[in-house]
Amino acid sequence: MNIGIVGLGLIGGSLGRSIIKNTSHAVFGFDRDEGAMIKAEMLQAINEHLTDGKVKELDLLILALPLNATLKALDYYVPLLKSGSCVIDCCGNKKRVCDKMEELQKIYPDVSFVGVHPMAGREFSGISHSMATLFEKSYIIFTPVHTPIEVLDGLKKLFLSLKVEGVVMSNPTLHDEIIAYTSQLAHVVSAAYVKSPNAERHVGYSAGSFKDMTRVAKLEPNMWTELFLDNRDNLLREIDILLKNIKDIRDAIESGSEERLKELLTESAERKERVEQLRRMGLNEKSKS
Repeated sequence: MNIGIVGLGLIGGSLGRSIIKNTSHAVFGFDRDEGAMIKAEMLQAINEHLTDGKVKELDLLILALPLNATLKALDYYVPLLKSGSCVIDCCGNKKRVCDKMEELQKIYPDVSFVGVHPMAGREFSGISHSMATLFEKSYIIFTPVHTPIEVLDGLKKLFLSLKVEGVVMSNPTLHDEIIAYTSQLAHVVSAAYVKSPNAERHVGYSAGSFKDMTRVAKLEPNMWTELFLDNRDNLLREIDILLKNIKDIRDAIESGSEERLKELLTESAERKERVEQLRRMGLNEKSKS
């Protein structure tokens, strides 16, 4: 299979490296940054450069770009694809991308479209930080756009060959609702938490909790600004829930209510255990299938 990757950053570079490492597919790559192209060749993230002429030979096109750049790339590349090819994206939000894919599908019915979100990443950006093992043991979310079952099956087999934990089927609305909590809210909390004046005085006073809480504060501002604003309604709802829960704890501390504080912390500990039970149940069900 001929696979094209547009955008050779952390995700695109890691996908290319993983595909070349684990499969016999040919990978053609393009990035407007010439330095990223050179590094992609050095790191064996691509076999050849992706030109407009090569796009016509692709079986699968992967757009590993920020949200707005993905929308523009869809308009540019889809008309160049051959009949029977498939195009996927890797964006952190899905509604606008899948809406765009649905529009294009009506114009190019012989091309298949799937919204894809690899649930993997690092606190670093750029191809220099890409890893052939980045997606191992991670989940991949599919948001199909009237996609034929055989195309979805082929994509699932491709990602499983990259040693992912599994593939989750979703829809754009549900995806964006849950991602606002599991990913975007975590970045908001981390970005706010690290702004304490004591952050600069933490050396020698911190353990794993500080490291865990601040890891994703080292984000790429342009990309995350785009994602936050695009998914603002879902994210604002999650921020309001968080602020209410923080206020409950703050009020208990301020009033000196030991009983209330213990009650709130017990609820959180029990909720965490319940969440872990659900996760284990999900993994067990997956191992049976």
